[in-house]
This record gives sequence, structure tokens and C-alpha cells, in this order.
Amino acid sequence: MDEHIVEGYYFEDIREANKAKKEYFNICKLKGTISFDDLQGMKKLYLKLSSKNYFSTPIGYAFLQEMREYLVEKTNDESLPLISVERTNVVKVPEVINEKHPEISSEKYKKLRSEYSKLKRTKKVLQIAVISLAIIIAGMFYIMATNKNIGYFNTEEKILNKYAAWEERLESWEDELGQREYELDLREQELFNSETNN
Repeated sequence: MDEHIVEGYYFEDIREANKAKKEYFNICKLKGTISFDDLQGMKKLYLKLSSKNYFSTPIGYAFLQEMREYLVEKTNDESLPLISVERTNVVKVPEVINEKHPEISSEKYKKLRSEYSKLKRTKKVLQIAVISLAIIIAGMFYIMATNKNIGYFNTEEKILNKYAAWEERLESWEDELGQREYELDLREQELFNSETNN
């Protein structure tokens, strides 16, 4: 059952539908306690309910209208104040939607409205998902375009640069070792020459 439909009324706003459910519950309790023989008590209750705006949905207004009609019929008092109605976002679900298509009953209409609400919610979720994915993809392209450390070619270049630096260092060490070796050979010869001369 669609949560937006309460007693034959379709509420676009779920909060209004919940408010209507509470009003319907309270009306059911009131109907159990009202004495229809006590017209003065009913009149006081009607005046209190209508002046204090206890009801703000079509469910409550319909109940107040029933009370008013009953009191006017029983007392012939047309001076009872009219019901002050707030603007609400509601559609009365008719018994037959279209006289040309009587096969579309209110039950079928309720079912269609329920499916429509679900599709609307699904559409919203999918739109949010598509927008999120588009933002993520755009972010990835931005990072790829602006960050020099990303990508296979940059990594290969870094590795080649690192090996080139190592190669240069090794060559300089090799040169140093060659120089030291040459110096050691000179010393060794000097020592050998000095020993042979002695």
C-alpha cells in the first residue's frame, strides 16, 4: 500500500500523509466517545475543533464538515461557523478516474500512483549516481592532466633517470678507484726503488 494515500486521498508530501494518518486515528477515537444525542456537547466540540484548527488535512476537514452538516440538520442552526481551510498539496482519488475509461478504478489508480512514486524516487537516485560518477571521472582526468607523477611514461623516465644517476656515480667511483690504484702503484714503485737503492 502506498504511504501517500490515506482514506482515498493522495498526498504528494509524505509528512502531510503522516499528519493525515494521525488525524484519522484521532477522529476514530473521537467518534467512539461522541454522544450523538448530546447536540450541545457536539456543538461545543465542533466550535472548539474548528476555532483551534486542530485539523489541517482533508481527512480532518471532512470530519468537521460531517459534524457541521449533522448539527445543521438536527438543530436547523445555519449560523455555525464555516471551516477555515489551509492550502494543502492533496488530490482526491475518485472512484472512477475517467468516465470514458471506467476500467481504471481507484484501486488501479492508487497502484499506478504508487509505481509512479517509486519510479520518481529511482530516477532521482540514478540521477545522483550519474552526476557523482561524472564528477569522479572528471576529477580523475583533472588529476591525470595536472600531476606529473602519474602515468607509465613518467614512471619509466624516473627509473631511467635513477639508473643514469647511479651509472654516473659508479663511473666517478671507478675513476676514483683507478686514481687511487695508480697512486698506490706509484708508491709501491717508490718503495721498491728505495729498497733496491739501499
